[in-house]
Amino acid sequence: MLHVLFLAFHWLDEDEEIKLFVIINTKAKGIGTSLSRFLKRESDNLSWIATQLIIDPNSPLYNKGTLIGKRTKEKHITLQNVYNFLLLLIKNTKIAELPKEKILNITLTYFNCIKDLLPVEWSDYKQYRLTHIVCLNAFAIAGNKIIPSNYNFVSNQLNIKEVNKRMSSIKIFDWSSEGTLKYLKGASGSKLLAEDIIASVKK
Repeated sequence: MLHVLFLAFHWLDEDEEIKLFVIINTKAKGIGTSLSRFLKRESDNLSWIATQLIIDPNSPLYNKGTLIGKRTKEKHITLQNVYNFLLLLIKNTKIAELPKEKILNITLTYFNCIKDLLPVEWSDYKQYRLTHIVCLNAFAIAGNKIIPSNYNFVSNQLNIKEVNKRMSSIKIFDWSSEGTLKYLKGASGSKLLAEDIIASVKK
């Protein structure tokens, strides 16, 4: 006879259940970082913002992102990917101190600006690199400099007109999959592209 040991937890509230589920499954079986972020969305601001960026119909990432981490041709951006570029976007800035709803609106405005400037490139993942993770991370790194310099912390308003004007310089880049960005990869690639974006914005 095979004896199987098991452990039961009783009288846990919803937050405790989620926390315990995440601990057990990430340390043992493994549920994936994206699903883990989704489960933490009510207790972790960045996880909540990342989730909203995927499920909000007004988001440029709507229909491009997946909550559970399983990529498809249509949905190639995971929740963890979004979480990571949010970190790059607000790292060491006063923007990070704002309420999560405000950070969400700023992020929506910034990436919708990019989408509106390059709608064809944004919609075609196969032919263009614009929505590839390496490029999204580059935009986040660039946004880390661009957004705070165009944000009024007294009125709590982003100067959308100025951001649109400055970001229009991204049109000069060749975003095609077979162009100059073809071999751009990893964190170093994102950093290099971000430097070029920032330089073009300053001109």
